[in-house]
Amino acid sequence: MLRIRLGILVMAALLTALLASALLTVALFERHQLQEMSALLERELDRVQALMSSPEIGANLLEAGTQVLTLQLVGSDGAVVVPEGDLEALPVTETPSWVTWDDRPHLVASDPWLVGSGFVIGTVRLGYDATNALAVRSNLRNSLLWAAGVIAVVAGAVALLVLSRQLRPLTQLAEEAAALEPSDPVLNLPPMRDDEVGRVGSALAGAVGAIRQHRQAERDALAGVAHELAAPLTVVAGQLEALAATQESPQLHAARDAARELLHTSQDLLTLARGELNMALELSVVPLAQVAERVCAEYPGVSFTAAGAGLVLGSPERLAQVVRNLVRNAVQAASAPAAVSVVVGETEESVTLEVSDDGPGVDEATRERLFDRHFTQRESHGGSGLGLSVVHDLVMAHGGGIEVHAGPAGGALFRVTLASLEADLGADDDAADSAPA
Repeated sequence: MLRIRLGILVMAALLTALLASALLTVALFERHQLQEMSALLERELDRVQALMSSPEIGANLLEAGTQVLTLQLVGSDGAVVVPEGDLEALPVTETPSWVTWDDRPHLVASDPWLVGSGFVIGTVRLGYDATNALAVRSNLRNSLLWAAGVIAVVAGAVALLVLSRQLRPLTQLAEEAAALEPSDPVLNLPPMRDDEVGRVGSALAGAVGAIRQHRQAERDALAGVAHELAAPLTVVAGQLEALAATQESPQLHAARDAARELLHTSQDLLTLARGELNMALELSVVPLAQVAERVCAEYPGVSFTAAGAGLVLGSPERLAQVVRNLVRNAVQAASAPAAVSVVVGETEESVTLEVSDDGPGVDEATRERLFDRHFTQRESHGGSGLGLSVVHDLVMAHGGGIEVHAGPAGGALFRVTLASLEADLGADDDAADSAPA
């Protein structure tokens, strides 16, 4: 998530800054510590040289409180003269330098041992036992590193909280954008600050508004075209039906069927243009078997069987449109109308409508797109690609489901499943019983 990534970046940047600050502090402390110890060595060496040149009765070579210092007077032969008993002499250094002496770290400085009129008889060597100083330095380094880590963790947690609050509008914007319904996009954004996120929200709201206006303009234009087509097609289809009933002419029957298909396609267009697929249905008790039988009668040769009335709660006009589009699709795919079978079945819980044919069937790849708008599997049979999309949306609007399987005759079998009237009424009764008084 963005706030976690930003929090990690903030914590990493803060930790880097704190570590750099700690290391710089330690380096400055070490430099200052070295300068202080070197100055002490130089000062004590000068004092020793002064006392050696002008001795004072009762004077100490080293000042009081300098127990960490080791003074040696070493002869020209390298032997320790003062103090007696020291077997190992401190090394000679031109400038204060770090050495390990007596198994402890020492900062060592040395000067010539002068007597009388400046005669050199050896060296004066002074060592500073830095064990405690280096321990203080190590403790300071560890303390600063631990403090940097703790501060970074605390600051990172605070940064996450602050970032969460600052990015909350962006999270809401992403959730609203993800929840947009492609067919009817509506963006409900809370009041947003006048910042980058707010400007993104305003831009998105403007884009959604423009899309809605454009879609509404398209629907209005499509509704006008569909309405203009439906009126003359209704007249043409009616006249052709009347003529086909009195005359046996293959050409006349073909023209009647074509006019009927155009009329039904215009009805699908009008349904889409009006947005009726997204509108609440006016429900009533519908005998699905009766609806399916009436539609099958429009396609001579299509076989129909029913195991009961198939009572459901729905819209009779929309359920008739579902059956008609499935039957039309099957007749177009089948070798002949007689190869199309429509079966209505029912149980206590559900009512099923099955439409099968002996056509080429539907492969797995096509099934994933079969109900997409404007997708048609068989261009040779024509079709607008609207029928199955309308079927799917109408079945979903009725709370049902639709599946595609291989048919018994080798073609496709479309199965629509709706809740039975008894199941719907039982669900309503259960909801009423569970509602608070």
